[in-house]
Order: sequence, then structure tokens, then C-alpha cells
Amino acid sequence: MGTLMKKNIVTAMVSFILFAGLATPVYALSDTQSMAIQTLVDNACHISGVPGMSISIIDGDEMLYFSSGFADREKGLPASENTIYELASVSKAFTGAGILLLEEQGLLSMADPVQNYLPWFTLKYQGMPVDMHSLTLNDFLHHTSGLTNEKHIQNIPQGNTPDMLQKTVEMLVDAELAFPPGEKYEYGTVNYDVLGLVIEVVSGQSYEDFMAEQVFQPLGLYNTYVYKADAQQTGQLAQGYRTSFSITTPYDAPDYAGNKPAGYIMSSATDMARWMNIQMGVIQDIPEVFKMVIMKSHQGDVSVPAVNEMYYAAGWSVNTDGTIIEHEGGNPNFATEVVILPDERVAICLLSNSANTNVKLVKSIKNILDGNLTQSYKISGRQLLDMVLSSVTIIVCLLAVVFFFLGLRRKKMNKRQQITKKRMLITIVWLTVTVAMCIMCWFFPMFSGYDWSTILVWQTYSILTTFISLAFLSLSVTWFVYAR
Repeated sequence: MGTLMKKNIVTAMVSFILFAGLATPVYALSDTQSMAIQTLVDNACHISGVPGMSISIIDGDEMLYFSSGFADREKGLPASENTIYELASVSKAFTGAGILLLEEQGLLSMADPVQNYLPWFTLKYQGMPVDMHSLTLNDFLHHTSGLTNEKHIQNIPQGNTPDMLQKTVEMLVDAELAFPPGEKYEYGTVNYDVLGLVIEVVSGQSYEDFMAEQVFQPLGLYNTYVYKADAQQTGQLAQGYRTSFSITTPYDAPDYAGNKPAGYIMSSATDMARWMNIQMGVIQDIPEVFKMVIMKSHQGDVSVPAVNEMYYAAGWSVNTDGTIIEHEGGNPNFATEVVILPDERVAICLLSNSANTNVKLVKSIKNILDGNLTQSYKISGRQLLDMVLSSVTIIVCLLAVVFFFLGLRRKKMNKRQQITKKRMLITIVWLTVTVAMCIMCWFFPMFSGYDWSTILVWQTYSILTTFISLAFLSLSVTWFVYAR
């Protein structure tokens, strides 16, 4: 009887071990897949002109890193998994976690009116004051407040003083909303600046200190920063770049410290790998309260229509069944993307130090993980726009020069001829066209929803040079006609 019992126990133990092994499979990326990913990332840097990229991948039980190029090309500092990049709008998930933490601690409710915490904050819709008691923190969390990028991103002031968050939200006072609160979801980065200020009011700390002490440290994110000076001291902070006329140069974008809760947290591929594992519930050595916070942060607002089949949660775009959790980001000189597929135990983060990056590179990496090794990098819409507008600028400038010299030649040949009414009329028509071009150049930002200062920070300079070159061409044609 004792021997039989021992045999049963041994059999049970072996079965348990085998079952456990089957229940938690160990994934292994093949050398061919690793090579394909590295080749893809190298090609992406080469084709896009982006100086550096760092990738972190969670594939089952594996944590993988790939890098290419330079964190700082001029200093010869190579990009690595420890390079610190601006996260751009990927920052919002951290701010979302921060304010949900305050809710779990009983210090606020996301259903509270924003005026409970910012009584001076008022907004308008169609010229009329909005009932601020009906505008809740959830409206800002889910981008249903009516504050949108198209109408309000130019309201973000430049500066890096400690009061910039307060000033940024104050700039929004009495702003005209794009739609009535709660009507729909339309992305607006300043929504998270409002949440950041609420965090300051409720916690009694600066947004930066709260995030560092109450979020990053408890979660073990020791390579994630809110102060640029702290990131610089590591010697790993990436230099940002921008591209115009297909030439990539270092670019120190203006400071928007008041937009930090929405777009200026800094982190590395290693910390982002831990952050993604936290999102998937893999890492357990975190305070229990954060497990509920993370779960709530993935709950999209399904009370409004989805956008591209995705709902907005707390700094994440999610689909209805929660099988896709993602967010991309773009600053004037950085681009980022995070995609998490919890059911597949797969997550990918892309960090790069140029806005020229096509963040859909992440999807190509996922295809390689799925065994589709033949992947190619496709240029981003931003890079294509610069290429087209740069070509237009050069061609139009050459034509302007040609018409100018042809006009000089005509003027010399026809210097004794009198000016006819017909010639004068055609000249006036072309002069009118030239003036119209100048006016169009001046007022173009009004039609795009931005001002020139915002466009020149966030977009390629070739947008402006195209308008200027067209105006010069029109002026040269006017001269050519007049000299006929």
C-alpha cells in the first residue's frame, strides 16, 4: 500500500510538472527572426534618415532589445536599450495611471466635476459658457471634453519654469470647445495637462515630484524621468533631430514644460519593457493598488463612438475586447509607439529621436515575430511630405529664376517700346496673383487650424519655403509679362 502511494505521488508530481510546462510555454526567437528585426531597424534608420532607434520586445517569456544608429550623432553616442528618449504622447498612460492612483486612494473620483479642483477653470461652446459641473475628470481622461488638437494645441505656451503647468491650463480659460462635452471622442493633448494640474492640487506636490515618488519609484521604473536635467546627468539622453529638404539636423525644440503630463516624460527601452510587462500583469513586485489602477486604465470609454475601431481609456487606445492596447506619440523631434497584445503575451515599444519615423514599423516587427520574415520599411507621411514640398520648392525657384532672366532679356530688347494697355492689364493681373499668393501664405495657418509658429516647430520647413517660392514665381512671371 505504501509503495503504491509513493508511485501515485511520483506520477502526480511528474504530471503536474509536465502540465505546468505546457501551460506556460517558453518562447524563443530564432536567429533568423532576430537578424530580420535588426536588418529592418537598420534599414528604417537608413531610409528615414532618423539618427537612432531603440526597440524593446516582450515575446512570451523573452525580453528582447534592438537598437540602431545614434542617440547623439554628433557626439558619436550609439543608441542602446539604455538610451533615454522623450516619450511624446506615450506619456499620457503614466499620467492616466497617476490620477487613477489618486482615485484608488480615495482622494478624488473621476466622475467629479473638474471645477471641484479648478474652480477658476471655465470653457465656452458657441460663445456661451459651458456648465462646468457637467464636465468631469473622465471627460479629460477620455478626450471627450471638446478640447482638441486642431483648436487648442497652439494654446500651449513655451517655457520651462515651475509654474508652466498652471500657465498652460490658464491659457485654456474660456477657450471655445470644438463640440459639446461628452458628445464624442476627439484627441486633444491638452486634456492631460488639465489632469496633471488636478494631480498637483489633490496631491499637494508638483506633478513632477508626484510622478517620480508615487508612480515611477513604486513601479521600479528607475530610468524614467520628468526632469530633463536628471535625464541629462545619466549621459544617455538622446539628442532630438528634425528633417527638412531631406537633411536631418539636431533640433532643440522649444520647452513646453506645461505639456509634460501629455507628452514630455522621458524613458528608455529597458524601462518601457518593464512598463509593458506591468500592463500585461506579468510583473507582480509592485504595490497591490497599482494592479487595480492598471486594470482600470485599460477600460475604454464605450459611451461614445469608437475612432478607427478603438476607444480611448487612460492614456491608451483599446479595442472592445481589450486584445489591443496601444498608443503612439510624436513630438517635434521624437516619435514613439507602444503596442500591447495581452492575449498573445506580446508587446513592442519603438523609441526614436526624430519625428520622421514611421511608427508602423512596430507592425512589421510583429509580422516577423509571427514568422513573416520578409518585411520592408515604408517612409512616413511626414517624410513623403517633405520630399514632395522640397522638390516643389526647388523646381519653382528654378522657374522663378528663369522667368526673371527672361524678363531681363526682354526688357533689354524692348526698352524703346511703349507700354500698351494690354500689357499693362496683363501685368496688373499677374501682380494681383502675386499679392494673392502672399496673402495665402500669410493666412494659410488659419485654414489648417494652427499658426506659423506652431507649424514651424512641429512640421518641416519646406511647407513655408513652398509658399515663398510660389510667391517668387508669381512675381517673376509678373516681371516677365511686364517686360514683354
